Amino acid sequence: MSTTSPALEVQGLTRTYGTGDATITALGGVDLAFARGTFTAVMGPSGSGKSTFLSCAAGLDRPSAGRVLVGGQDLTDWDEDRRTRLRRQQIGFAFQGFHLLPYLSATQNVALPARLAGGRPDRARVRMLLERVGLGERAHHLPGSMSGGQQQRVAIARALVTDPDVVLADEPTGALDSATARQILALLRASVTEMGQTVVMVTHDPVAASYADEVVFLVDGRVAGRMTHPTADAVAGQMAHLDDLVVAR
Repeated sequence: MSTTSPALEVQGLTRTYGTGDATITALGGVDLAFARGTFTAVMGPSGSGKSTFLSCAAGLDRPSAGRVLVGGQDLTDWDEDRRTRLRRQQIGFAFQGFHLLPYLSATQNVALPARLAGGRPDRARVRMLLERVGLGERAHHLPGSMSGGQQQRVAIARALVTDPDVVLADEPTGALDSATARQILALLRASVTEMGQTVVMVTHDPVAASYADEVVFLVDGRVAGRMTHPTADAVAGQMAHLDDLVVAR
């Protein structure tokens, strides 16, 4: 992997669904590059293409047009097996719907990516991450005995456990109370500043976005604006005037 290329880059990323008059454009030619060791929040109204962007960037969904590069490697035309291997090694994904296995404990769910990759889980790292997300005492509990917020925290720990180059997080604080949300955001921030990871986070929350280095605003499947050094008030103000970005685009 090249150390000079962006950790993640998309070029002309387009995703459409349906055909003919029923065609829906979820992404309409997105060009973005995320440097190594940066934290970016992706924001926009519902239906703006945020989650579709994450799915395409992770190789979970194949774009209709454009390219996706991870660490300089163009994975756009790779088959599913090759993309799966790359995700296991270089990408951590925290899904909005958690995607925990119900018959595995919190510890086993967090350790799962390493096992799927054919390796031996780092037990100390698994334990450390569960403690960092406030679940050290529930390490052996099954997801069914946990609240939605606790399950989300397990999903965050799982996304970080293999020390991936890129962490993609879809609304990681959406199911959390404000105190726990701050804890998770601080952990994501630390993964950037202390471990050099690249975090791309979809969020609706201006406070969550304020932890990022930059905010990218998507509207109707296109990049409508960007903000560096965001504050919660500045992001909230911009979200209230997204039409101004569309006009300026």
